[in-house]
Amino acid sequence: MNQLYRALHMPPGRLFRKLTGEKEIYTIAVRPLPTAEGTDPLPALGAGPYTPLPGRTGFWYADPLLYRRSGTRYLFAEAMDLSAGKGRIEVCTLADDGTAGDWQVALEESFHLSFPTVFDWNGETWMIPETGSDHSLRLYRCREFPTGWELVQRFAVDGELCDTILVDRTQSALTLLCSETKPDNQLFVRYRRFTLCKAEEPGEPLPGTEPPEPTGEPFELLPDEAFNLQHRDFDLTSRNAGPLFLLGEQVIHPTQVSTKVDYGVYLQFSARRGNSQVPLCAAMPQSVRIAGLDPADVIGIHTYCRDDVLEIIDGRYLTKVKTDA
Repeated sequence: MNQLYRALHMPPGRLFRKLTGEKEIYTIAVRPLPTAEGTDPLPALGAGPYTPLPGRTGFWYADPLLYRRSGTRYLFAEAMDLSAGKGRIEVCTLADDGTAGDWQVALEESFHLSFPTVFDWNGETWMIPETGSDHSLRLYRCREFPTGWELVQRFAVDGELCDTILVDRTQSALTLLCSETKPDNQLFVRYRRFTLCKAEEPGEPLPGTEPPEPTGEPFELLPDEAFNLQHRDFDLTSRNAGPLFLLGEQVIHPTQVSTKVDYGVYLQFSARRGNSQVPLCAAMPQSVRIAGLDPADVIGIHTYCRDDVLEIIDGRYLTKVKTDA
């Protein structure tokens, strides 16, 4: 979008701080799931503060996604290299008390990577990161966990897809829900649903014809046109903010809400009802505490994930940034 337009509509205090050299960056923060009587099971009503995970100079971390393997919890995330101006995927272990191991590079490409959806399927571990700047959806297979990944297939798409999550998984197919950004203003998004399945084997050729050449591509990506038609309009709320999760018997969908001039301002939690969603609550920056950060500095809550012990967010805040390695 037009940066001058955004600046003119920015709160004066924030504009002044940015003009004096402060940057908007992200941090990943973790806390135990609230269990005290009367606490809300979703992060809308406070409870304890989140504790930021350690990072490194020259990087910030966002898009936390949890994955468990052999009893160990792993956290995959976007690591934004400030000097290179692009993200890569890094991974660390995360103990029940929120203590993180060292970050390791899991996947890096010549273009920006973020939002690493990692999952098991048919006995193997896979990743679908955000590769919208490549105008593709890419499927990676893990060959050596957690840092060895190989590209299985690149699917060219007709738009810029971001923040892919799984909404269904069978032995033969995955159902993916992506957010597509509007070409002239990426604050606006709409949902796109796809089926990723094994490509059909070609049939026996008719007599006198040559058999088709093998493509070497084992999967195909099929758009769900009916879903697209229901969600054909771009808005400021149809952006995934983390994987679906269960709360009691309800399937909860965290989404990210932007404004016409600001990206990823707060989280909206909704219960899924087929293709429809019922809003439950919102997590606003002013109601989510991050230890060590002045609440006045926090200007966005961007992504959310959880398991049976921990819940994790990333927050956007203003600060002076060092880019030296």
